[in-house]
This record gives sequence, C-alpha cells and structure tokens, in this order.
Amino acid sequence: MRLISGENILFNIKMKQLNNFRESLVLRGLSKNTIEAYADANRKFLEFIKKNPTDVSSRDIKRYVLRLIAKKQKPKSINLTISALKSFYDDYRGRRLFARIKRLKLEKPMPNVLSKEEIKEMIDSTANEKHKMIIKFLYSTGVRAGELINIKIKDLDLEDGYARIISGKGSKDRITIISKKLCRDIAEYLDENSRYLFESNRGGKLTIRSVQEIIKNAARKAKIKRRVYPHALRASFATHLYDNDVQLQKIQKLMGHSDYKTTFAYVKPSRLDIDNITNPLDLLCY
Repeated sequence: MRLISGENILFNIKMKQLNNFRESLVLRGLSKNTIEAYADANRKFLEFIKKNPTDVSSRDIKRYVLRLIAKKQKPKSINLTISALKSFYDDYRGRRLFARIKRLKLEKPMPNVLSKEEIKEMIDSTANEKHKMIIKFLYSTGVRAGELINIKIKDLDLEDGYARIISGKGSKDRITIISKKLCRDIAEYLDENSRYLFESNRGGKLTIRSVQEIIKNAARKAKIKRRVYPHALRASFATHLYDNDVQLQKIQKLMGHSDYKTTFAYVKPSRLDIDNITNPLDLLCY
C-alpha cells in the first residue's frame, strides 16, 4: 500500500482550497484575467509559506510582503498580491488578517501636457463637427471625460460663458469657464430637443470610452507620437492658464480640486516658460 507523504497531503489541501476560491471568484463575476491573477498570487504565497491556509497568520503575510519589497517588485504588482491575499483570507475565508496591512502608495505619473500647437492641430485635423466641439470643450473647460458626458444643456450659461459641473469627483458641484468663441459655436450646434450637450448617434449620453476614442483619433491625425487621453486636455488647460499668470487658487476652483497640491501636480511649466528663465549661475561673474 502506497503511503501519501505529509507534503503531498498539504499540497492537495492547498489545491482544493485554491480551486474552491477560483469558483467563488467566478460567482462574484470577476474577469478571467483577475481570477487567474488572484489564484496565481495565492499559489505563490502558499509555496513560500509552506503552511495549510488555515494556519496562515497576519505575520506570515507581512513577512511575504516585505520579501516582495526587498526583491524590488513594483508597488502596483505588490498591491495586486495584497488584494489577492485579502480576497482569499478576509473575504473568502473570513479570517480578518489585513487590519494592519496597508496597500503601498503609488507614485502618480505626471499628467501629459500638450502644447497649444498640438491642440490646434488636433482641432484642425478633425472633420467631424461634434468631435471637434468635444476637443474644444475639454480644453476650454478643463472638465474630466466623466463630467463631460453628464453635462446637460440646462447646465450651460452661454451668455456669460460658464458651465455648471454637477457632482464631479468628490461630489462637489462647481462652475468652470467656457471660451466666448466656443459659446457661439455651441449655440449654433445645439439641438433644442437634446437633453445632454453631447449625445451619441442613437441618442442619450456618450460613453467615456467613445470620448477616449475621439481624442485618440484626433491625436493620431495630428501626428502626435505619444498616447493622448482626454485627461491630457485637462492638464493642458491648467498648465496654459498657469503660464498666462492665472493664480493657482483660481485654477484649483476651476479644476474642482479640494487640495491645491493636487492642482500644483497638474501644472507643468511649458518649454517656452522654461526657456525664458535665466539660470542663476549665468549671473555670476567668474
């Protein structure tokens, strides 16, 4: 009679629990990629810890996370592992091991700022009138794509050049500016029977995805080599206002930021602005 080693028994227990975990993720409606990533992260952890999942402690998880940090894994990858382990031990098994284990802070990438020439080229190379208007509106107001698709005609004051942004990020309404020239264009473009400022061809509001595609195609036609998203027009709005000596606090209000530091992260001095700075060393006589 063949004896099964303790190591094989432990392996079988782990595999059974991971398979059950996979099934629970399927029932939760997670994507196939997420399920595979979560299962793989838990498998690697159990290979490292060499314990029955029921015996795993919060200390074991901390030790594993510190090991990943020491191996210089990217914070984003480590956070995925933490989410996967938390999903297994806290959500699936009800262990509550993550009370003092926090996700790593990620460095936010600097916003992609377009030059005025690039934005003009995007507008000029776009033939579709609605798409052209969307590019202008994003740059003129600094709104997010998610805010743009929710703007209704009643939210506009075309006479004074304002748009009311309802329940933006952070659930705070705000007022932003619209170019006077764009106000005239919008007045000619508007369909009185429409509810939203920009609607899909079938009626109803646009999707964020469709706005992203409009901006992506406009950038390609303008021969801009880097990837361009709607957020680049928001960052360009803030930067170009700052270049024109608009106070940071005013830009903060237009952007809907609760903290001026967030606004400051958006503001990149343009190359032209940098070129006009005299280096202090050049002022020394040596």
